[in-house]
Amino acid sequence: MKTSILASLSAILVAGCLQAQSADVQAELAKQNARIAELEKQMGPKAESAPLAFPEGLTPYVLIDLTLVGKSNATADGRTKVDIGEPFFSGNRWGLKGLLKTNVDGLDIIYKLESEYFLYDGEQGKTNALFNRDAWVGISGKSFGKITIGRQNTLARDFAVIYCDPFNHAEVNYDEGGWTNNSNFKSLVYYAGAVSIGPVTGGPAQTRMDKGIVWKKMEEAGLCFGLAYNLNYEPNTSVRNSTAAVALGWNAPTWHLASFYTQANNAGTTAATLTAPKGFTQKSMSFGGNVNVTPALKINAGYFHYTAEQGPGHPDRSDNAYTLSGSYKVNPKWTLYAGLQSIKVENAGMSTATGSVPNAFANGANAAFYTTGSKDSIYGGVRRHLSRKIEAYAVYDYMKLKDAYLINTRQSQAEYGIGLRISAL
Repeated sequence: MKTSILASLSAILVAGCLQAQSADVQAELAKQNARIAELEKQMGPKAESAPLAFPEGLTPYVLIDLTLVGKSNATADGRTKVDIGEPFFSGNRWGLKGLLKTNVDGLDIIYKLESEYFLYDGEQGKTNALFNRDAWVGISGKSFGKITIGRQNTLARDFAVIYCDPFNHAEVNYDEGGWTNNSNFKSLVYYAGAVSIGPVTGGPAQTRMDKGIVWKKMEEAGLCFGLAYNLNYEPNTSVRNSTAAVALGWNAPTWHLASFYTQANNAGTTAATLTAPKGFTQKSMSFGGNVNVTPALKINAGYFHYTAEQGPGHPDRSDNAYTLSGSYKVNPKWTLYAGLQSIKVENAGMSTATGSVPNAFANGANAAFYTTGSKDSIYGGVRRHLSRKIEAYAVYDYMKLKDAYLINTRQSQAEYGIGLRISAL
């Protein structure tokens, strides 16, 4: 009995001590927690909880496009090759664009810096040129439109984009237009090109302008118009190796029209042509448009005409090209595309008898060989829209060369591919 009483008393004493100790510990913990809470309050919200913020008016963006493509008659012995190259639709890119308000009513400052890269190896689109796609600054306002100065698309490219192929927007707008230009029906984009010979571009036949000055105005009533000129790299003149262009368009509820006229003075880069008093004039014009036959069906059509002087005693080059295409949106998840293009060249100057026909706005002056022929292409595609910014696609095109039209001596080629496109523009 005594042992039991002593054990009970010991247990009561131990419990009392532990309870007292626990109370002290809890009080100290509560005190420390209060101090931590006060310090956190003074320091503000935790860094990891703060959203990523960019400066006012700055928008970063990226486009990732991967195409696995097979090409027939791709090797010297005529075999098919499967490869990952440039994407079928347009180049991979990332960039920065912005709009800053000013204290002048109706006047905004705009800018864009855009770089191209290759997804298959991570290299830049052009060596030693970080912002090789776009590098411009400008002003915009509802009353006067948009003026941009720097490296940018040609004016003709931005207007003709509405009918060049079925993959683009329908209306003429202020955006720079991206043509489908990495396939066998890419050549039409060069008819909307310019001359821009200098240390940055590395040669003629550009679809962008260095030192470009572009003005666009879109009226609410539907009329759209623009002017463009690019200054050059010549030390003693503003005329030689320069390009001027004018464009007109019209936006209606269910149909859209566009046209352009471009004239370039291409003096080339050789000593003989640089000392000439006058460049070799090149001219390009085009008109076309699209119509929404139904909310799901859009049809596009356009015509291009190009002429180029090729030096005294040499024939002038003359090209005519046509395009017809359409798109059909089956449902929000699936869209179908199809089209054709035909290019006819006469007296295109070539440096060798077995080379390739130069693109429009290349320098064919005083060429050693001249060729006449045609290039016809058909194409089709399907897009599966996985979300607003992601889509998978399958594409096909077939090119047939006739007469003396040459592209690395091949006479025909088929391309087929599958791809994934991620767009956060």
